[in-house]
Amino acid sequence: MLKVCAMPTHSCPSRLALHKRLAWIAVTTIGLMAGVPATASIASPPPSPTATPTVESRGGESVAMPKMRAWTYIVADADTGDVLGGRDWHWKLPPASTMKTLTALSLVNRLQLDSQYRARKVDIQAEGSKVGLKEGSSYRVRDLFDGMLMPSGNDAATALASAYGGMQPATQAMAAEAERLGATDTVAKNTSGLDEPGQVTTAYDLALILRESLKNPQLQEIYKQHHVDFPDVEPTEPGAARKTIRIWTENRFILNNYPGALGGKTGFTSQAGRTYVGAMERNGRKLIVAVMRSAESTERAVNRLFEWGFANYNNIKPVDKLVDPQPADETTPVAAASYDEQGNSNLPQVAVVESSSEGSGRTPLLVLIATAALGLGFVIWRRRHRGEFAPSPPDDAHEVDLRERDGSNLR
Repeated sequence: MLKVCAMPTHSCPSRLALHKRLAWIAVTTIGLMAGVPATASIASPPPSPTATPTVESRGGESVAMPKMRAWTYIVADADTGDVLGGRDWHWKLPPASTMKTLTALSLVNRLQLDSQYRARKVDIQAEGSKVGLKEGSSYRVRDLFDGMLMPSGNDAATALASAYGGMQPATQAMAAEAERLGATDTVAKNTSGLDEPGQVTTAYDLALILRESLKNPQLQEIYKQHHVDFPDVEPTEPGAARKTIRIWTENRFILNNYPGALGGKTGFTSQAGRTYVGAMERNGRKLIVAVMRSAESTERAVNRLFEWGFANYNNIKPVDKLVDPQPADETTPVAAASYDEQGNSNLPQVAVVESSSEGSGRTPLLVLIATAALGLGFVIWRRRHRGEFAPSPPDDAHEVDLRERDGSNLR
C-alpha cells in the first residue's frame, strides 16, 4: 500500500505529489495500450543548425546548399543510397499524404490488383481530399491505388485499408514494411496520412520508402501518370455503361512535364505543413528529394534541391547513406475483402501482420493495468473537480509548437 506523509520526502511523497505520480502512470499506461509514448509523439527539435547547411567538396571546400524555408530535407542518390546533403533528415514530423507512399508499397503486393472492392460508408466519410468514391459502387483495387496516389484521395486510402481487412491489419503491414526498409522512425496510424497522434516519419525514411517504390513496376506506372479516367458511380440499370471522371496527378513535376520526373507524393495538413517526396532522373542518375514542413511552394523548394543535387553531384562528398532494405518475404496477394451488414470482413487471415518489434505478450498485462488506470482516472477527475489537485506530467514532458522552427529559417 502506498503511504502519504505529513512531511513529504523523496521516499514518502505528499498527497498532491502522489496524485500527480499516479495520474502520470495512468496516462503512460494508456499510451502504452495505444502503442505510443505518453510524451509528445513528435521529437523535440534538435539544436538548430545554420539556416543554410553546407557540405564538403571532394577538394575540401565548403559547398552551400540552396536556401530553404523548410524544417528538414534530404537529397539522396536512388541507386547508390548516398546522401548528398540536407538538414536534420532524421527529425520525426507528421507526414501528411506522403504516408500514402508507404501505404502503396505495403499493399501493392498484398492485394490482388484486379479484384473488386465495394466502397463502404466508412470509406467515403474520410476527411480531407477525396477522389469521389460512391458508397455501394465496386472498384478495382488498381483503381483505388490511382485514386490514392494521384489526387491524394483519402477515401481511396481508407478503402484500400478496408480492402485489406481494416485499418489495423493495413497499418500492421505498413509497420512490417517500414521495418524491412530500415525506416525505423516511421510510425503509421492510418493509410491516408491525416494527422493522428503518434503518426510520424522523417525525410530520411521517406527517401527509403520511395527508393524501394521505384523498383515496383505497378507503382512506377502510377507515379508517372499524368491523368487517368476513374470509374464514376456504378450504374443500376442492367447493361448500362459506367461513366468515368478524369482525375489528375497532384505532383506538379509530372503535371508540368518536368524532364526526367519519376513521380512522387505531395502532402499537406495543418500539423504537417507542406511535405513532399519524389524522384528525378538526368544523365543516368536518379535523385530522391524529401522535404518536410516547408513554408513555401513545394514545386519551387523541391526544384532547387534537385537542381543543386544534379549540379554538384560529382563535386561533393556524401554525408550519409540510405540503408539497404532486407529481402522481402514472399506474399500471396489476397482478393479485396467483402463485408456483411454488421461490418465483418471475410479476411480474418490478414488480421495479424506484425513487425518483429511489435510484441504481443504485454497485451494481457496492459489490459489489467489500463483497467486500474481508468478507475484511478475517475477518482482523480472527481478530486480535481473538487479543487484538490490538478494532475501534471513530469518536468521533462514536452510539446512541440509546429508553427515555428527557428527565426532564421521561416521568415
